[in-house]
Amino acid sequence: MRWLFVFLSLMLASVATQAADSEVLAEQAHEVVREKTEELMTVISRNRYLYGKDQDKFFNAMDQVLGPVVDFKRLTRRIMGKYYRASSVKQRKRFAQAFKKSLLNSYAKGLIEFDNYEVKLLSARTEDENSLRNTLVDLEVITPSGKEFPITQSMYFQHKERRWMMQNVIVGGINVGKLFRTQFYEMVQQNEGNIDGAIDAWIEAFKQQGAKLRNNKASNRKKDTE
Repeated sequence: MRWLFVFLSLMLASVATQAADSEVLAEQAHEVVREKTEELMTVISRNRYLYGKDQDKFFNAMDQVLGPVVDFKRLTRRIMGKYYRASSVKQRKRFAQAFKKSLLNSYAKGLIEFDNYEVKLLSARTEDENSLRNTLVDLEVITPSGKEFPITQSMYFQHKERRWMMQNVIVGGINVGKLFRTQFYEMVQQNEGNIDGAIDAWIEAFKQQGAKLRNNKASNRKKDTE
C-alpha cells in the first residue's frame, strides 16, 4: 500500500503545482488587461472629439495602446479562415489593415456612445484550464443607466515577444472572432468567391458603421441642447 500512498502524493503535488501555475498565469494576464484598459479609457476620453473630425488620428491614438497587446495578424488569419491560404500576400495585408480599423472601431463604438461609463475588471480566474495558450480575463462595461455588458478577453502568451496578447474577445456571450469570420465568409460568397470583392465589402461596411455612429452622436448632442 505504500506505493499507492507515494503515487497519490505525487499526483496531488502535481495538481497543486498546476493550480498555482494557473493562478499565476491568470494574475499576469489580468494585470496586462487592467493596464491597457485604463490606458484605453484615458485615450478615448482625451480624443473623443476626434472621432467625427479626424478618424485616422483617433484610431492611431487607440493603436498606440492596443497595437502592442492585440495580435492583429493572428486574428486576421483566423477570420479569413480557409480563404487565408487561397489569398495573396497583398490581399492578406489589405484585409489585415481593413480588419484592424474595423476592430478598433468596434472597441470605440461601444465606449464612445456613452459620455459616462465605467469599465470594471472582475477578479482573475484561477481555474486549472488557464494556460499560456488561452487565459480568460473578465470585464464589465457599465452604462450610466446601470446596464452591464460582460466582456471576456482571451489572452495568450506570445513567446517570441515574451508578452501577453489578446487573440479574441467575447461580448455579451457573442464570440466576436467567430462572428467576424462568419461575416467574412458571407461576403466572399456574396462576391462569388472574389476575395478582393469581399475585402471591398468589409471596408464599405466599416465606413457605414462609422457614419451611423457619428450621426447618432450628432443627434444625441442636438437633443441635449433642445
